[in-house]
Amino acid sequence: MVEVSENGKRALKVIFTDFLTSYNSYNIKEKLGISGVGSLKLLRSLNEKNLLVSEKMGNAIFYKPNLDNEYVLKLLELIFLEHSSLSSFVKGWIYDLRSFIPDTKAMFLFGSILTKERRAGDVDACFILKDAKDYGRLQSGVAEMNRKNRLRIHPLYLTEGEFEKKLREKDKPLVDMVRTCVVVHGQELFVGMLKNVQSRA
Repeated sequence: MVEVSENGKRALKVIFTDFLTSYNSYNIKEKLGISGVGSLKLLRSLNEKNLLVSEKMGNAIFYKPNLDNEYVLKLLELIFLEHSSLSSFVKGWIYDLRSFIPDTKAMFLFGSILTKERRAGDVDACFILKDAKDYGRLQSGVAEMNRKNRLRIHPLYLTEGEFEKKLREKDKPLVDMVRTCVVVHGQELFVGMLKNVQSRA
């Protein structure tokens, strides 16, 4: 098993989810809050461990996740499963949204609730449908939850195919969501969909 530091996991997550940006040691250091020397060593280490692949362009070396390495995919799934750093308020919404697991392949929490928490205007949630015909039942469940809560869920309903298609088309709202969202459930599907999009890029 490959040892990966917390900064290493954060770097993998940033590079994987912000896949339209080419990352090197210079532009990732601020994202991670570490020095230039620290980011250089970190990315080199991840590359040596076969977790990242590198490409030299001019004097700079840019990195992408090694999506052919099964360990990288499993590690990313574990990274998205981890919610311990989130506030109890956000965790409460994750708990409530899990009631929709039977009718969804995956769910993502995103938007202002992750930064403003109680001061947010609503709760942005993306639901990946098991089948398009499940939309009505899911919509009813969301409406019922909205009647009971001060903050209302602002839902985005997509099928797996629609999600991947929008990402391949570089749909800005969805690209922004992917960079910042919390995966409520469906970590394996989330990693798989992003891998598919990046593999075909």
